[in-house]
Amino acid sequence: MESNQIIQFVSDGFDRAKAGNALEVYASVVQFHDDRALPLTSHYPFGWIIYYALHQSPAHAIRERKQMLARYLQLSVAKPHKLHSMILTEAFRLYKDASDVAFTGRNKAGFDPVTDSTRFSIVKFAGLWNLSNLRPGDWTRKEHDGKELPSTVEKLITHYVDELYTARIPASEDFMEIVRRALAEYPGSANLYAQCAQLHELAGDKGSAIEMLRNAILASSAKFYLWSRLAALITDSSSLRLKVSLLHRALSCPGQDDFKGKIHLSLAVALADGGAFPQARWELGYVKELYVKNDWNLPRLYRETEKKIPSGTGSEDPSSVYRKLEHLADDFIYESLPWIPVRKTYHKPASETTDRYGNRKPVQTAWRVTDVSGNNYWFNPSRHGIPDNLPSDTPLTIKVFGGKVVKACLNS
Repeated sequence: MESNQIIQFVSDGFDRAKAGNALEVYASVVQFHDDRALPLTSHYPFGWIIYYALHQSPAHAIRERKQMLARYLQLSVAKPHKLHSMILTEAFRLYKDASDVAFTGRNKAGFDPVTDSTRFSIVKFAGLWNLSNLRPGDWTRKEHDGKELPSTVEKLITHYVDELYTARIPASEDFMEIVRRALAEYPGSANLYAQCAQLHELAGDKGSAIEMLRNAILASSAKFYLWSRLAALITDSSSLRLKVSLLHRALSCPGQDDFKGKIHLSLAVALADGGAFPQARWELGYVKELYVKNDWNLPRLYRETEKKIPSGTGSEDPSSVYRKLEHLADDFIYESLPWIPVRKTYHKPASETTDRYGNRKPVQTAWRVTDVSGNNYWFNPSRHGIPDNLPSDTPLTIKVFGGKVVKACLNS
């Protein structure tokens, strides 16, 4: 086929690929690329054909999609460009699918997630893609059905940090520069703070990791895994009481009990290390019951903790211990924020609402409170243990992070 015929063939194929036949079109064009017969003029439309083929490929086609991405990187196309960014989003999808394959295949005989051909590194791909090719549009969040979606950059950071943390590899300075810009671009993002904490942990900077997790909790205190991660960074033997308080706070957050078995085990370890053996025995009993119920193998840490407890030690509910320590977690998180005196200035009656799936959400009363400078803040009083029917002009003090009330109490 002559060059002008190939150009026309690829151009016609672009429309068919966009219409949903990308895999067929890709198969008919790829040989021209591999034989180095693809005219330079056709690199750009072939790049889009590769994108549509990636997008239309099934999740299990890991090897085939890796080959498509490799061929795309060999093309001479304009960068930065929308096409280049769209290819990056397909690399995200491939990374997730490949990670799922690695997770499900871990227990299969002969499966090695490090050398297996289905493995895909978003870190290596991003290096070849070149992070300097990020466009302004890649930093923009979009909306879908009234919900704000993460930007391409936020997705990149999520997958990139996941791989670094799994492999225990410190981040490059180029990537850290993107993360620092993201912190300024998306203030108050709990996910971003948590990811920064992981990066600081990998760099050996535990103090900064703790501070980032405190920020993450201030931005979203209802996520139990944030409290659990923070507790894991508290390793000083003199801080065992704080560690127990943080772990107990994690248990108090919303979430299925089956996901919290490791938190109970961590509590057992901390209690045993602090000499609270009957309470540690109680937590171990809970862990064993949960694991047996789900037909899970008890972890090695369970056995190691069990050996620390003197034989003949009875089991005692640790609730009373937790009640005495529960204030330590809040103090640790909120101590750096100043108290702001305010007064209640508006009462929005409770009304039934639904989430984005159409499910009913608990009715909530909203208060507007105002400080002496005239700044207004909205919050739900019941979340802070405050009766929602108190009159206007009720005096309170609040703590604010990222423009949101994170702690409130009535004046005594």
